[in-house]
Amino acid sequence: MTGNKNNRSLLKAFKRYRERYIISGKKPNSRKFFPEILYRTMKLEGEKITKKEAKTLFR
Repeated sequence: MTGNKNNRSLLKAFKRYRERYIISGKKPNSRKFFPEILYRTMKLEGEKITKKEAKTLFR
């Protein structure tokens, strides 16, 4: 049951992505995601970091 629900949510997310970026020709601004990527990676590694610190590193 949960697998079917996950598939529907993934399909819905992909449709939004397709409409927003592929059909319109826009590309996602990956630079604005760097602080979030850094924050999540460092948290997984066990480092102490806040979202605010991650944002200031990329300013």
